[in-house]
Amino acid sequence: MFFSEQLISEIIEKNDIVDVISGYMSLKKNGTNYKCLCPFHSEKSPSFSVSSTKQIFNCFGCGVGGNVISFVQKMERLEFVEALKFLADRAHIEVSDTNNEQQLKKLSLYNTLYKINQETARFFYSNLNKSKEPMDYLKGRGLNEQTIKSFGLGYSLNAWSSLQNHLRQKGFSQDMMQKAGLIAKSEKSSGYYDKFRNRIMFPIIDLKGNVIAFGGRVMDDSKPKYLNSPETPIFHKGENIYGLNFVKKQQNIENIIIVEGYMDVIALHQYGITNAVASLGTAFTENQAKLLKRFSNEIIIAYDADVAGQSATLKGLAILEKEGCTVKVLTVPSGKDPDEFVRKEGMEAFKSRIKNSVSLIEYKIEDVKKGLDIENIQDRIKFTKEFSMILKDIESSVEVDAYIKKYSNIMRVNETALYSELNRLKEKHKNGNNKHNIVNSKKEEQKPKNAELIAEIYLLNICMYDLNKAKNIFNIINPESFRNRLNKEIAYIIAEKLKEEKSLNAGEVISKLDDAEKQTKAAKILSYELPEKELDGLIQSSIDIMNKSKEERKIEELTSSMNELFQTGEKDKANEIFNEIKKLQRIRK
Repeated sequence: MFFSEQLISEIIEKNDIVDVISGYMSLKKNGTNYKCLCPFHSEKSPSFSVSSTKQIFNCFGCGVGGNVISFVQKMERLEFVEALKFLADRAHIEVSDTNNEQQLKKLSLYNTLYKINQETARFFYSNLNKSKEPMDYLKGRGLNEQTIKSFGLGYSLNAWSSLQNHLRQKGFSQDMMQKAGLIAKSEKSSGYYDKFRNRIMFPIIDLKGNVIAFGGRVMDDSKPKYLNSPETPIFHKGENIYGLNFVKKQQNIENIIIVEGYMDVIALHQYGITNAVASLGTAFTENQAKLLKRFSNEIIIAYDADVAGQSATLKGLAILEKEGCTVKVLTVPSGKDPDEFVRKEGMEAFKSRIKNSVSLIEYKIEDVKKGLDIENIQDRIKFTKEFSMILKDIESSVEVDAYIKKYSNIMRVNETALYSELNRLKEKHKNGNNKHNIVNSKKEEQKPKNAELIAEIYLLNICMYDLNKAKNIFNIINPESFRNRLNKEIAYIIAEKLKEEKSLNAGEVISKLDDAEKQTKAAKILSYELPEKELDGLIQSSIDIMNKSKEERKIEELTSSMNELFQTGEKDKANEIFNEIKKLQRIRK
């Protein structure tokens, strides 16, 4: 059975560790992580921690840890390959038992499509910098050059085959261009034409940093306003979210804001609201909900007021809620989208809207209330029934009580009547327990005391959050700078991944280690929370600590050598070393 590196990455990516572990035990939310009693040793207080963002687990009681693969190995008592097959079946990923060639072909296709999309993004970006009209359009929409560059925005020329010609010169075949969704076959002739023409181009980037698709927007009122890449072997709309690659880099995300379009995401990011994403023009799917849940438990929908009331949107919100997310709704004034609102009203006005966003429950209640006349008895009865249907799945009696008190006054319906209708419904619809409940663990995670070891751990964890900062770290130091043997091995894995220009995932890094004991220890190392400190400052201070420790060891070694030379009577050589020690001490000061 053949498992390529690409296939292993796909298996890890499509088996969210929180979902997998939730199938074995009840996880409870604890800050940014989840906790429960460890399944691998007996304990009374939960010390088993699962990180959704890092995709690893670690028990602070018995020390066991790893990624989703090693968890399944331990729980199901499987060998590595058997665990991969188990998880592949769970995620409906085809794995060939006998035909390695089939998997190699798939891997080759994926790599070629990533490369062709990357070259296409470069071509579009180059066009934008040479074209006045599209650049003026973007600047007219309030975007600055840094934002345009950060999001890799581009322009598709108003020509039928400019992209084809460029990609052909770069050695890509017409067949691959078509498989990537970049060209289409003409109905009038046997030729092909560029799918995107005379449009502002938005590269869609996955969590690993691959360009997987494109969205194109016209600069006038022509239709269609937006044109998106079709489904391809590497792009599935219902499994990806625009802008999540930027959100992933942030620590301790309080919430994620979902907006409708590319421009909404980009404008909000430029104004400092860097937790905004878009759903690629589709109603939310279960896979997208699982993906968002990995990064934040609270999701805020910031759609246009006219769109937010549509049944398809409410369906999407229900999917997010079912996944265990806390869902809120931010209403943008009718006729405006977040892009226009933040440009005209400013960041603080939008932040005020975020602060005043209402829970999904309250949004649904307000939606039911619209158009009802409280003077009309039938309307009050209708409200009572629909209001009770909304509240029936709420587990918190305090929350239920608050809504009943508020709306009994507004709708002039007796509280007793609301409770009576609600209790009647609850008898018919028994509630299940949400798998993601909140609990506080009294057991504190033990942290290493050695300053140099802590500094190394901080740097490795920063690499998991931000690809660019990881590059900066390894431009300053190299893996040999890490003193701890396992930290050094992890650092070498990270350095190799950086050469591939791919984002880093703790679960994947762990899978590169060659034995279970190392994987367990690596999970513990990569599960530490970073302190509340600006990352660039933390990077510098950590590197300073490592350098200082290295210098101290050097001084200790030289001092030991100097003392030995004095004892053997070699005073001249001892004095040379003494002068070298003084130089090092002066440099340190």
